[in-house]
Amino acid sequence: MDRSPVFGILQNPSMVDYPGKLAAVFFLSGCNFRCGFCHNARLMQDVDAAGLPWPEVEDACRRFRENWVQGAVVTGGEPTLHPGVFPVVEKLRERGFAVKLDTNGSRPDVLARLLPLVDYVAMDVKFAPADYAARAGFGDLDALTESIRMIQERAAAYEFRTTVIEAWHGEAQMHLIGKWVRGAKLHVLQAFVPRDDLPDPACRAMRETRSEVMHPLADVLRRYVGRVEIRGEF
Repeated sequence: MDRSPVFGILQNPSMVDYPGKLAAVFFLSGCNFRCGFCHNARLMQDVDAAGLPWPEVEDACRRFRENWVQGAVVTGGEPTLHPGVFPVVEKLRERGFAVKLDTNGSRPDVLARLLPLVDYVAMDVKFAPADYAARAGFGDLDALTESIRMIQERAAAYEFRTTVIEAWHGEAQMHLIGKWVRGAKLHVLQAFVPRDDLPDPACRAMRETRSEVMHPLADVLRRYVGRVEIRGEF
C-alpha cells in the first residue's frame, strides 16, 4: 500500500497548536537538531521512516473536516527535511484546511518554496545564536538568520517562539534573541515542562519554568518585537 510522508496524526483536534483555529496535527519524521529537551524525540529518527498509508491520512482529513476543524498543522521532527512535505501541504489545502507550518528554520531554501503554500509559520528560536551548536547540534547560523528574515518579510502570518529553560535562558540570552528577531510581529515564550522521556537525562531533572521567570524575559523581548505572548504558565 502506498505510504504517505505522515508519520503520525494527533487523534483529537488541538486548540493550542494553531492560534485562533481548531486544528488537526500531522507529524513528519526526521530532525537535524538534537535538542535534549525535545518532547517529540521519537520523531528524530530517519526521515525515511515508514509513514501512514495515504488512505488513512485521507480518512483522518475527512473526519476532521466533518467535525468543523478548519486548521491543519504540519510539524515534526523538522518538516522541511522531508521531500514529502509538499504533497502533504497540497493535500491539506485541497481538503480546505488553513495550513500552519512548524519549523526550526534550518532549511531556508525549502522554506522559501513553502511560504506561498501555507497560511501561518511558527519558527522556533531555541537559543541565543552562540548556544545553538552546543545545545541543538546545529551551527549554521546564516541559515537560521535567513529564515528569520524571510519569514518576517514573506509569511502571510507568523510567530517566533522560544521554550524557556531557567538554566539556559536569562536576560542576557533574551536580549540576544531579541536582537536576532528584531522587528518581528509576534514572539511567543513557552514554559518548559520536564518529562521522563526527554532525550537528555539532565533535562528530565530540570525544573518546570516559573511564571516569575517568564515575565521579566517577556519584558526584555518587548524592547525588540511588536508583541510578546506567554504560553503554558504554571
